[in-house]
Amino acid sequence: MKKFALVVVIFVISLISFAGKIEEIQKRGVLLVGQDPAYAPFYGIDEKGNRIGHDIEFAKLIGELLGVKVEFVITNWDGIIPALMTNKFDIILAAMTITPERALKVNFTNPYYQTGQALMYNSKKYTNLTIEDIKYMGEKAKIAVQLGSTGEIAARKTFPKAKILTFETVDSAAYQIITNKADAIVFDDLYYGTLVKKYDSIKMAPTLITKENLGIAVKKDDLDLLLWLNTVIECFKTDGTLDNLKQKWIIEYEWK
Repeated sequence: MKKFALVVVIFVISLISFAGKIEEIQKRGVLLVGQDPAYAPFYGIDEKGNRIGHDIEFAKLIGELLGVKVEFVITNWDGIIPALMTNKFDIILAAMTITPERALKVNFTNPYYQTGQALMYNSKKYTNLTIEDIKYMGEKAKIAVQLGSTGEIAARKTFPKAKILTFETVDSAAYQIITNKADAIVFDDLYYGTLVKKYDSIKMAPTLITKENLGIAVKKDDLDLLLWLNTVIECFKTDGTLDNLKQKWIIEYEWK
């Protein structure tokens, strides 16, 4: 009987602790979302200076369910997880790939999108450039990446002999292949649609380097928020909300 009572007490205490983060957000009246400056088609700025994109609308839908406003806290990508861990915002909803290394520091929700790392190059310099070509080039290959991204991780793992050039933003990295300062860029395949609209000479190798799941990151202590977000994601998958967001922002929207 005493053991049963102890179990009940522990269960009640766990429920009380689980209730903390969602209640905190609702009392504040604002959901704080961490993102870096831009990564179309998931998030970016329109002509009027408004933040738009797949993850922007997704975050606002989450805010509506919580009954709160949404505020985006802009942080450099390489510091975004430390910022979450020090309470600069409540969640990271920024097309973040779920990895074992990141999961040591934060908890991830169930995946809400699948993407992959791709090799992109300037067709004015190379008629056809493949993963094997870069491997064959060895130390002569120069690959541009965004600092701290999974593109950087994939590039270093797949091309250990290549020279890896790191930049704060993906746009800065992409510009290196336009100016022939790098042979290729390794980044999410979804970025290709945006990149080719800016520079029609850019091509993408047909084979993906990796496949990745994107998730929402929360602090390790925020288990109530994690479980609730998982429910939201599964419901949005079932009712077609995530499909509609993909169609609107990733397939149809003309990013400038």
